[in-house]
Amino acid sequence: MQSGRATEKTDVYSFGVLVLEVISGKRPTDASYIEKGFNIVGWLNYLASENRRTEIVDPLCERVQTESLDSLLSVATQCVSSSPDDRPTMHRVVQILESEVMTPCPSDFYDSSSD
Repeated sequence: MQSGRATEKTDVYSFGVLVLEVISGKRPTDASYIEKGFNIVGWLNYLASENRRTEIVDPLCERVQTESLDSLLSVATQCVSSSPDDRPTMHRVVQILESEVMTPCPSDFYDSSSD
């Protein structure tokens, strides 16, 4: 990000932010946490530090399977890690989503031999 060039790791981070937006129903700079000095990732990290991570989930998601929400939240958390080296590849993200969220809807977008 500092170099001004996009990389896979910055794309993964952006994907994580997008997933957080979908799960929370909030924009990355929603007034409800901007006033406290957070963006959506800072808000997630704050809630995690307070052991309240699931509070990020929009109440309108109450009909969604808890396991799917937990998996999505886990993927998002990994994607927005402050250390780019700790972020998964998009290939790995797709594998996680296919196995834990979208089953039985696997795609052949990535072949199993690539990473």
